[in-house]
Amino acid sequence: MDKANSALAMLLRQSLTSSEPESSAEPLKIEEWDDVIKLSESHKVTGLLFDTVSRRGDVPDTVSDAVRKAALKTAAQDFRLLFLSRDILNTFETSGIPAVLLKGMGTASFYTNPLSRKSGDVDILIADEARIDEAVCLLEKHGFKVKERQFALHHIVMVTDDDIDIELHTMLAEPFDNEKVNSFLRLQQNSLTVTDDEGKKILNNEFVKRIDVLGAGLTVLEDAYHAYELLLHMLQHYLRSGFGIRLLCDWVVFWNSVNSMDTVNRYLWLVRNSGIKGFSDMITLECYRYLGLKKACAAWLKPEESKLTKGDIDKFWNEFISYGEFGKGSGDRMVALRGNGLFDYLREFQHQMWLNYPRESRFLLIRPVLYLITLIRFLINNRKVRSTSLGAVLKSAGQRGKMINKLKLFS
Repeated sequence: MDKANSALAMLLRQSLTSSEPESSAEPLKIEEWDDVIKLSESHKVTGLLFDTVSRRGDVPDTVSDAVRKAALKTAAQDFRLLFLSRDILNTFETSGIPAVLLKGMGTASFYTNPLSRKSGDVDILIADEARIDEAVCLLEKHGFKVKERQFALHHIVMVTDDDIDIELHTMLAEPFDNEKVNSFLRLQQNSLTVTDDEGKKILNNEFVKRIDVLGAGLTVLEDAYHAYELLLHMLQHYLRSGFGIRLLCDWVVFWNSVNSMDTVNRYLWLVRNSGIKGFSDMITLECYRYLGLKKACAAWLKPEESKLTKGDIDKFWNEFISYGEFGKGSGDRMVALRGNGLFDYLREFQHQMWLNYPRESRFLLIRPVLYLITLIRFLINNRKVRSTSLGAVLKSAGQRGKMINKLKLFS
């Protein structure tokens, strides 16, 4: 890693674990501090550096000012999202719609300062899929507007007057290109609710819980499912354009806070049955090596089962840290393949066609047309949105496919 990468990892490690500055660290020059801030901004973690930077005596004033401004902006936005999340959940609860907050301020509750974790929107899981339209109508009555309907991805995006997105999900994760895994996800989705005496679906208290964050009550997933959903979220982004260091920070503070072996065992059961244990191992090893995940916590998750090498861990880290949050720093980061052969490219192409046209793709006669439209959209997006070529995207996807083979994804 270059100096900015290693310095940012060190600063985040200190912030996430509330540890003192490392005495062995080499002092940074002013221009090197600038590089660290640019890198932190690309991953949207600048605000997380506030406590650590404020304890150091070698930080330039310009850097301290940038970190302080980012921390204040993050705190203000989080405060807005916290009570927005609470109000939406209360609205659904009053109407008897089983709903759970995903990530967001629920995950922020594991941080020493919940207002230090940057969030941009509110994700709500409507646990009873049959009531999604009712949920939408209810929010519309409260002034929210429908922004986008993603039927294939099982969510609807609504927006507030101040342009905050509210994503209403009907699944724990968007569908993968593996029906066995998708079937398992549906089973877990169904377990989140039970039927009451009146025949209505209500939340299953075995899998959800109520927490208090700065005076706001929130309904969230219980810890094992919370971790499972965090990992699914990372995996989905990795299989597309990628994800940034911010999601790894969530992993560190979550597992450094959890000390229940029942939670660990349930989590391991979930990831093993989903075929994503290898991905879990890689994330765990990254966090242990670079970001301060406790040794005992890492050991609980049994990452040694994957037999990943130090070289694999370093390669994975260097790859995603250079691309910024959700791969926005590179034009060729669009998809990752489960392998790098011709069949793997075709499988991903078919998966994208199905996601874009879930209803139409059921009819065999029009599938050739849908394939052609999908290809044209893909090429146009590469050129206009990402300003890159098909060859660059496929090359990048194939390279990441080699790593996914090592992770034995969905095996």
